[in-house]
Amino acid sequence: MLAALWLALATPPVFIQPLPESPGEPAALALVAGRADLRRPCYQLVCDDAGWGAPNRFTRIQPARAPGSVDPLVASRLPALAARRYPLYSPAVRRDWRVNHGSHSRFTTGFGYEAIRTPDTSVKLEFGTGYRLRPYADHGTAAEGLIARGRLELRQSIAERAMLTQNLLVEAGKFNTTTRQVIGLDLKLQPQWTLHSNFELRHDSAGNGGTGATDTEGSLHLRYRF
Repeated sequence: MLAALWLALATPPVFIQPLPESPGEPAALALVAGRADLRRPCYQLVCDDAGWGAPNRFTRIQPARAPGSVDPLVASRLPALAARRYPLYSPAVRRDWRVNHGSHSRFTTGFGYEAIRTPDTSVKLEFGTGYRLRPYADHGTAAEGLIARGRLELRQSIAERAMLTQNLLVEAGKFNTTTRQVIGLDLKLQPQWTLHSNFELRHDSAGNGGTGATDTEGSLHLRYRF
């Protein structure tokens, strides 16, 4: 009884209080038994006190046999999380798509593909077929029936403040073929001022009694963004 009382009074409190690694016994007993360690945790790839750890079958103790010789690679055991393999994921947009359209004028279905995709240039192509319900509606052909459609879209950055766009639409039917081409140039004058210019060309192979007719139209707009 007296020995226990003397030990309680003579021993510093730090050795009597339990450690987080071994909460059920005093700190002194946990340190002696090896169930606790006073070293601070290391979260680096190479720790300064790694030499004090017990060697395992992946540790090379002896140095190289001859000076200047290359020591062979030693197998290293990776943690379970580091050794796990994860699939790669890229949020890139697909370069192909399907085209489906239905309205009072036509029903069409087709396939689209982005042939060129760069930071300055974009070229998209679309091809499809369908059935026209209303003649000449939506820049279409002159009669009801089966049709074939194709579209080309070009976007080209000319400079830091200029963008060139071109849209070409061709539709072929039973009696004629129609073509619509729109060329636009957008010029950014100021951060809030943009100049839009368009030139549109429309051609109908059945116009003028079958010889063909072409109409042109241009526009120029100045846009201010609030």
